[in-house]
Amino acid sequence: MATRSRKTWKPDSRGYYTRQIGWEMSKTGKLQQHKFLLGTDRKEADRRERKLRELWDTFEKSCSEGRPLWSDALLLIAQRVAKGLPDAPIPRGPREMQHQYAARIQRMQARYPVISFVPEDQHAFEIGQAALELFEAIPDKKEVIEIRPLEVDVYEAQLAARKIAVQAGLVLDPALGIAPVTSNTDGSIKPLPGILKPSDPAAALPVGKRKNNSPVNAIKQVAPKLPSPSASLYRAFKSYQVYLEKEYFRHETGHVSLWGQTQIRQIKNLKSHHPDRLLSVLDGDAVGELIGYWRRRPCKIGTKDPMTAKSASNYLGTLMRFLSWLHTSSEFKWEKPFAFSDYDTRIRRLPTDHVRKSIEQVDTFSLDELRLLMRYGQPFERLLLVLSLNCGFGRAEISSLLVGEVQLFQGHSEREQEVLGFVTTDEDSFIKRIRRKSGVYGEHILFPMTVQAIEWALERRMKFPAFGDHARLILTEKGTALDKQTVGSNANQAIPNHFSRLIKRIQEDGNEIRNLSFGKLRICRNFAVLQGTTLTVR
Repeated sequence: MATRSRKTWKPDSRGYYTRQIGWEMSKTGKLQQHKFLLGTDRKEADRRERKLRELWDTFEKSCSEGRPLWSDALLLIAQRVAKGLPDAPIPRGPREMQHQYAARIQRMQARYPVISFVPEDQHAFEIGQAALELFEAIPDKKEVIEIRPLEVDVYEAQLAARKIAVQAGLVLDPALGIAPVTSNTDGSIKPLPGILKPSDPAAALPVGKRKNNSPVNAIKQVAPKLPSPSASLYRAFKSYQVYLEKEYFRHETGHVSLWGQTQIRQIKNLKSHHPDRLLSVLDGDAVGELIGYWRRRPCKIGTKDPMTAKSASNYLGTLMRFLSWLHTSSEFKWEKPFAFSDYDTRIRRLPTDHVRKSIEQVDTFSLDELRLLMRYGQPFERLLLVLSLNCGFGRAEISSLLVGEVQLFQGHSEREQEVLGFVTTDEDSFIKRIRRKSGVYGEHILFPMTVQAIEWALERRMKFPAFGDHARLILTEKGTALDKQTVGSNANQAIPNHFSRLIKRIQEDGNEIRNLSFGKLRICRNFAVLQGTTLTVR
């Protein structure tokens, strides 16, 4: 981009911060850069400079010449940006139709989102926008379809009729819009060219069975659906939700994956925190504000308690993935700001984050509590306990463990021992697997108690069909996978339910044990000491 860069930025003698951006011809006919006055406040000057850089970059990319010049109209817009004015009024041409006026403003807004373009003739703009929405696209010179101007009297009468219908309790579909009408010679009403009614024969036939010369095919060939520059943020959220439902749909289960469901749920929650707005005004500053909202850790809906750092980070990650998808989507005319990768995404830390109840950073089970869990646990529950304690497995790792990933009483070869720097014998047992999420290979040496539990699991698994190296090692009592989603596409709760029942049995027998989650087992450090306890899973 044509601009001068300085390591330091100091105001001039009058106290103004200046920047030279873009090219123009001087009065003597020489090529020079245009100088903008950006005000006396440094922070505000930085903001205005970013907008000017984005405006010039967009204009420069659309030009074929190496050093394009500011056009008069675009320079007026740039000067308003330099003054910090939020919008630019657009007058209507003397012979410009309503739909042409609305289309011109929408194209300008889509091309230069750094400033808001406001119509001087608001009434004509609204009428033109209503006509454009019938076609879900902005027409250009290549389109054959002619958009006739709306009859203002008819438009206002239909608006009044709509209000009366709503007051009478009738709900009208907004997608129907308000169509301009003209009359035939016999007084009957005819629609605009290219508009079909549901009762038309061609509209009722499947696309593959329509004739080539039907009006529908003519529309499909002449006026394809184009990206809409006047789309809103909520509409983009809805389209992204549809994309997630397709992207994370698993054919083997017939459901959207749990990760996909989490993303969809978070996208729905984003609407509760961000107001709807046009994508055309979602510029660099607006995107920065969206990101800053989650960095500052907003309060939970309906409370005054700030959101946890983990939750804020998850929502911010979902927002960033949404914006990246929006940039590549052909359905919307929106591009990421030029400094999108430079946004600060670090979540703010609060003093309460560092307050700990004890020397432990998180709650874990004590050695006495582990003894209680092992003593009261049934064979299947003990299997879950030792896998979590020995290998740090959670629900996902236990559910996906395969028979072939367990190698009992098999030491490493000499080459493997050399690479690992660890001597093993055939008395050692391991779980060797590739982590599903990261693709990283890992090995877990098994304690004797874990080996006993896995031997019990292998004997139990042989009773179910499809036993082999690629079969799941641990199944439910009915022989189904532990991570199989429910009929309602919810996460399987078999493992947490088993653990909850175990805790309840211990408490009902008069023992004291904290009601911690199953996930707290994987970070417990007392399992090596527990090996001295004589227990069996048989």
